[in-house]
Amino acid sequence: MDLSGVSTSDLERLHASLTGHRLSFPLSRLGVRGEGLEVLADQVLALNGLGRDGVLALLGAVIAERRKGPRRPELVWTGPESRWSGARDTAVVLASLFREASTTVLLAGFAFDHAADVLRPLHAALQRGVTCRLFASADVASGFLREHWPFGPPFPELYGFTPEKGVFASLHAKCVVVDARRVFITSANFTDRGQTRNIEVGVLLEDARLAAVLEAQFFTGGWFTRVV
Repeated sequence: MDLSGVSTSDLERLHASLTGHRLSFPLSRLGVRGEGLEVLADQVLALNGLGRDGVLALLGAVIAERRKGPRRPELVWTGPESRWSGARDTAVVLASLFREASTTVLLAGFAFDHAADVLRPLHAALQRGVTCRLFASADVASGFLREHWPFGPPFPELYGFTPEKGVFASLHAKCVVVDARRVFITSANFTDRGQTRNIEVGVLLEDARLAAVLEAQFFTGGWFTRVV
């Protein structure tokens, strides 16, 4: 069985379809195609030969191995899409980044809401000892723990942006940097609409140099003041 030509996102989709019971076992070509996994239709017989647990074990091993090495940029999308889309879901990517963080998270955003859903995986990461620096406009940052952090400690470090007097500007960037190597840049706010309903586009990359440059930008020029 050769899975080298199957994208990581397609393998993840098959894994999710099996664990979420959208696909029953044994697999059928029709069912696999119905999940938008045409590329795996010719592998159905070989996969069925492994049994459900064997397929899940294989997928888990291949996905984990691919995550160890350099990744190609991946398209991340919120909104309607066909089953044949090669894009990854925004909410899934964001939660995965928080869950997989091992040391640091930088999070910058314009708007936040539904924190109990959107940011819960981040709070779980902080409970594991991950540190988070969160950047927002000054008014958002100053009220963030009260309005958007219902979890209690541990807390992210909060930095607020205040433009020069007389200048109309706000922090409008939406990005995440995880473990100083994984970079997610997106049009989506950290809100229910941005994560699940709007049409939003982003890109997920693994690039330590880009991560370092992006993190440094937030500490250049003295535009941000720590509020918590």
